[in-house]
Amino acid sequence: MLQDYRLLASNDLELLEKQTLRMIVQALQQYSREAREIFETTLATSGTEVIVLAEDLTQYALEVAEVYPINKRFAGFIDYKRARWLPTGAGLFPQILLVDAKASKENNRDTLQASQLPMDADFTTSAGTIVHLAAGVPPHMDIIAVDGAILPAVTTSMFVHFYYRDLDNDPAGRFRELMDIYILAIPHNLLKSIYNPNATTTFFGQGKHSPALGETPRIRVYFPRLRAACPWRLQQLSYAGSQNGFTSARWRDIGVSGQETNDPFLYLPR
Repeated sequence: MLQDYRLLASNDLELLEKQTLRMIVQALQQYSREAREIFETTLATSGTEVIVLAEDLTQYALEVAEVYPINKRFAGFIDYKRARWLPTGAGLFPQILLVDAKASKENNRDTLQASQLPMDADFTTSAGTIVHLAAGVPPHMDIIAVDGAILPAVTTSMFVHFYYRDLDNDPAGRFRELMDIYILAIPHNLLKSIYNPNATTTFFGQGKHSPALGETPRIRVYFPRLRAACPWRLQQLSYAGSQNGFTSARWRDIGVSGQETNDPFLYLPR
């Protein structure tokens, strides 16, 4: 039975990440009604506190969405970290699932810390400077099996982005409106040659930090570029036109003709 992700073809590694993303999207969809109520009615006095709220809601959504766990811990600067077995059509693989939550009044980009970056990134700044930023997330974590053999648990990085706007004197007593939940699947470093072979072909950009002040580098992921590179890697659960308080359950993918598709899916309430 295949258990080493490094032996997978690129297409099968993509399918592993896609299967992981499906689970996260399903979990967030099923929790979206309660998430919206908590997000909109909980007092938060700063943008930082709103981000903490998003982190808590992401944890709540994913706590019932796990597969067979592995009793190991991954140390890293990510909100949600789980070691587990992931079944796929190619085999059963040990995986380190990493999910970080963001909350922003922007809906076109996310900012990542260097320690959260799963892929070596190359991009060009607005001034024309080519920048290379090494991945901060290791490609896998070694786990020792009973017979002493090494099992490489592949790291899979996802980001959940809560897009909202503040409200003033809302008749319903809400502090903010949650409009969309975006879920981003950033490719593994083994897929760099496909998604970011050079500084021109990229969905990365300069993050908000000051090299002159010695601040830790940050990097931005631009939603339109990620979607153009691979539509299913950017999912959007929208409250616009929602039914019964849930987001609209739609899955973005690539059809047999190579065109982007956006199809409904079924879900259960929580």
